[in-house]
Amino acid sequence: MFETTYHFDKWKEDKEGEYFKILGKFDIDFTDEIELARTTEMKSKRFNEQPYNYANNKASVVNNVYHAIEDADNYAGQPNAEMFDAYRYNDDDRFNKFRKVAEWFELDKTKNQTWKFHDQKPNQQLMFHIDNLPGEPRKERIESKEFKYARDKTRFLVFLADWEPGQIFQFGNHIHTQWKAGEVVTWEWSTLPHATWNGSWKKRPALQITGTATAKTWNKIKKSSRDKCIQLKPN
Repeated sequence: MFETTYHFDKWKEDKEGEYFKILGKFDIDFTDEIELARTTEMKSKRFNEQPYNYANNKASVVNNVYHAIEDADNYAGQPNAEMFDAYRYNDDDRFNKFRKVAEWFELDKTKNQTWKFHDQKPNQQLMFHIDNLPGEPRKERIESKEFKYARDKTRFLVFLADWEPGQIFQFGNHIHTQWKAGEVVTWEWSTLPHATWNGSWKKRPALQITGTATAKTWNKIKKSSRDKCIQLKPN
């Protein structure tokens, strides 16, 4: 689907469709489920990410909970340090819209899938990284034995609210902004460095869906376009 391996040339202009693609927009209002995910009850049931640090592949433990030691603002060691915290809604039937969105991609049900709601707060970021390669993303590391490819897996991001000035996603050398609520994107899973920052005054809610692609999944990606309107079937 995408060109591989990523070129790692910081002066080259990356275009949409080479390593990153907009698949269309879900025609659905997520407001009620966003509000539910933001409640105190949901915050108490957060799903903590794997214990690694993108800067040096280390982590620390506070009260048996891993958190990111590079988070200078988290001096007290709070386990809900940003970017290592998201609500995992796979088994929560109250999130019917989120579930329908995740199921639309027709990922392999026999393999592990991860469905997460992430609400990036103002001034929070995730530094330039590759998902399966903690630390500085360099071509030499991709070509070394330390990196394990995951080409059978794919990841999608669904924006749940309209873009606000200051909210940024960077995929390779492509800067993505001005999305609309419901827009869904995907990118080259194995080698593409990416980053996100919320420099706005509002939270940036999104769904992150990861799993093993099927032939139907790849077909949907190939036939998609930024102007595609994706409608979900009612109950």
